[in-house]
Order: sequence, then C-alpha cells, then structure tokens
Amino acid sequence: MNGDEANEVWLPIIAKCLAYGCMQSAEIHNKTIVERARFLEALGLDRKDVAAMLDTTPASIAELNRQSKERKARGKNAKARRAGKR
Repeated sequence: MNGDEANEVWLPIIAKCLAYGCMQSAEIHNKTIVERARFLEALGLDRKDVAAMLDTTPASIAELNRQSKERKARGKNAKARRAGKR
C-alpha cells in the first residue's frame, strides 16, 4: 500500500474518531438525536456515518430533522398569528 492508498483508507477513519471524541468532550450526551446528528454533520461527517455513530439509520435522522423543522415552523406561525390578532 503506497502513501496515497493509505491516506484514502486511514484519513476517514481518523476523522470519524476525532468527531466521536469531539462529541464526547462537547458533553452532548443528554441532547436529542437530532441535535447530536447536526453537531456531527457540522463537523463534516456524512449522514450515513453519523447514523452509524448514533446507532440509527440515515432515513431516521432525515425524518427527525424534518419533524424538528416542521415543529419550529409551526411555532413561528403561531406567534405570527397571535401577534396579528392584537
């Protein structure tokens, strides 16, 4: 195995290990799966790797993200409606 091949194999593994270490040191154990997934994705991991680290599926993370955004949008719309009634 030459240097380039070794980099292709080991760099992603090292990146995942570092991301896991960051997650542990950030003390987000008590956070929801969505919050942990967003944290790991912000570190540059793809959803498949994030799902494996969180012991779930990429589809589950996508659905939880969708639901979270939907709840947030509903909350904003409710505030706007309340403000308009005044």
